[in-house]
Amino acid sequence: MRQGRSIALRLIGGLIGMAAALTLGTAAFVYSGQEQREAVTSIAREFFVFVERGSRVRRAPVSALASPTPEGGVIQ
Repeated sequence: MRQGRSIALRLIGGLIGMAAALTLGTAAFVYSGQEQREAVTSIAREFFVFVERGSRVRRAPVSALASPTPEGGVIQ
């Protein structure tokens, strides 16, 4: 019983691996043209520029104690 489960898991894993390899191979074949390569390159370049700009944003430090006065004093 246990051996049958192991064989089934190996078979399912193999089928998923083969499907993934076939999908990647097909995608590489379809998108291997110069126009597609340029389009993908420009999309990737825009994405990384967006990520870089997002990482440069400076956020205000979060204060642990919120003060009711602008100077940080205590209301008496």
